[in-house]
Amino acid sequence: MVSAAALAGALLLGAGAVSAQNYSTVNLADVDIASAPNNTLFNRWRPSSRFLAPHSWMNDPCAPSYDHATGLYHMMYQWHPNHIQWGNISWGHAVSYDQVTWTDVGGWQDNKAEPLATGPNGTSDHLGVFSGSAQFLPRNQSYGLDGVNGLNITNGNASETVMVVFYTGVDKLPTNWAKTYLNGTEAQSLAISTDGGKSFTKIEDVIPQPPPHLNITGFRDPIFGQWAEMDDILHGDSSLGNYYAIMGSGIKGVGPRLQFYYAPPDNLTDWNYLGPLFAVSANETWSETYSGSFGYNFEVAGAFSLTELEKFGGDNETKHHYVVAGAEGGNTTLHPSNQWALWSEVQMTRSENGSAQTNILSTGVLDWGLAYAWNTFYDAPKDRRIAYGWIKEEDILRGQTAMGWQGAFALPRHLYTQVYENLRNTDGILSQRGSWRALRRADGKWSMTTLGMQPAEDVVASLRETAEVTTFANKTVQAKNGTEKYSGLGINSTSLNIHAEIELSGTAPVGFVVRRSPDGDEQTLIKYDPVAQQLSIVRENSTLLNATYVETYTHVAPLFLLDTYKTSNTTNMEVERESLKLDIFVDNSVLEVFGNNRVAISSRIYPARIDSTGLGWWVGSGEGSVALKNVTVWDGLKNAFPERPANSSTHLVWDSADVTHNGLYWAGN
Repeated sequence: MVSAAALAGALLLGAGAVSAQNYSTVNLADVDIASAPNNTLFNRWRPSSRFLAPHSWMNDPCAPSYDHATGLYHMMYQWHPNHIQWGNISWGHAVSYDQVTWTDVGGWQDNKAEPLATGPNGTSDHLGVFSGSAQFLPRNQSYGLDGVNGLNITNGNASETVMVVFYTGVDKLPTNWAKTYLNGTEAQSLAISTDGGKSFTKIEDVIPQPPPHLNITGFRDPIFGQWAEMDDILHGDSSLGNYYAIMGSGIKGVGPRLQFYYAPPDNLTDWNYLGPLFAVSANETWSETYSGSFGYNFEVAGAFSLTELEKFGGDNETKHHYVVAGAEGGNTTLHPSNQWALWSEVQMTRSENGSAQTNILSTGVLDWGLAYAWNTFYDAPKDRRIAYGWIKEEDILRGQTAMGWQGAFALPRHLYTQVYENLRNTDGILSQRGSWRALRRADGKWSMTTLGMQPAEDVVASLRETAEVTTFANKTVQAKNGTEKYSGLGINSTSLNIHAEIELSGTAPVGFVVRRSPDGDEQTLIKYDPVAQQLSIVRENSTLLNATYVETYTHVAPLFLLDTYKTSNTTNMEVERESLKLDIFVDNSVLEVFGNNRVAISSRIYPARIDSTGLGWWVGSGEGSVALKNVTVWDGLKNAFPERPANSSTHLVWDSADVTHNGLYWAGN
């Protein structure tokens, strides 16, 4: 937050809604954006059809939740208002009836949307309110909260709710998995609101320290809730209503951990340690090609159970158990970042000491690009699991003050168990470890389950309501070795949703070019290579800005297309390869790409030219043909924050040395 002390000891960096030259409408190829005044690039690369803070730095999604008393979805987020780098983290807050359009709670100006801020010196969260979760609970019981710090929860009315937030308070900085962990750095605390998240009463240190006698790498981001499946596993009774909490952590030199706690339903201040729910070795990987790296420390981690659904090939009965985690410290050749967004399907059983233990069945990547710190919640009205992730910037530090903001969220992502039947084990790939679990049937055919992921269908439908829709005729393109083919679609836009189904019958890669300049000097290519079996976002020509300003490496995700037997007849072994299904979202500088609802890539691009708005299909060098089918483009997606002005920038400050502890705590700007 911007505390009184910070403002008193701050240097003013500049004013919001600047009157200086506006750099948002000029060609930036030859401009030193590092010298551009504050907020003059505020709208240049700012997305409009997704969740993001009104201004300033933001990172992790916090406490995504639904209040049945009001019909409102709540989203909170890590925020450093009036600054453009991480530091002195508090929580911002917005609400929505549909997860499409949002309203800032308290207003968008300065830090008005900040109901949960750091405490004064001497409190366990005076250096940061780190990530966490929330539940809206009926007010017909006290949950052990009545009378604590003056709280009066119980009013006997189950139709009214209390918002219970579980978060990590930070008392010491810096903290990093690679550094020695200082005792007392992180504690888990509650924050209680009876007015829908406008104000909170804190109950600090309900879990005051990590499990004893462990040389940990971190201990933060409590994700909590009731978990009937876990009650059944541990106690044989799914109706107990116990609350379970998971903290991201790790053991120095050993490996990352999910620390596991429970509290009885009548006392949310009485948390008991059960042990690690999920444990792997340091920098272990389930499959280097398909599963990423578990690294050395987990953060923003959770667990949940999903029932198979018929619409996704399931039986409406079988349950699958998953963990998700942000993994720090590991990388692979396909993913140069040392932060991973991972999921694992696990077998959960009761251990001899009465806790739960897990065995990995499959592991995959929630996002092969920049989206990280995924926080999931149960979307009760839709009976589904929704995840939100933070898409960071890749503009280094050179233009941050000119932008006046940092970070955005991925579109709400629906997670579900996807089941496939009658598969051929082409090249033996289904027999390998990966982001799937496959079984060979007696007739020699295979079934496969994986974690499906797609932008929430109702959210996408609503975003499209304001768009101009164009559907293109099906087209077959003959590829040629040594030749690339590009064809513009006659659409110029920075706000697009593209859907396409592509049949490949050769070696030629295929895809779409977005944010293309008329001469092609600036463009971003989204392509699928059937030989390498990879979906990628190629950014090497995405900007003409100085190369030291932005990252332009290629994001790559492995994606093999499935071969399905045409009939269940065991004597008919003819197979059909599935089409490549692409769903692409262009939201100014934010790209989200989904391949067959099994892989996703989120990325950032920063075109220097204002005319880099072109769209077209592309076929690369190779043999065979490419059939483009059901290509549909929605141009002009809905504004996610209609109540904000187009320029919601704010004045920026630089914290003085006494606030940042001479830069030890955070950078200050």
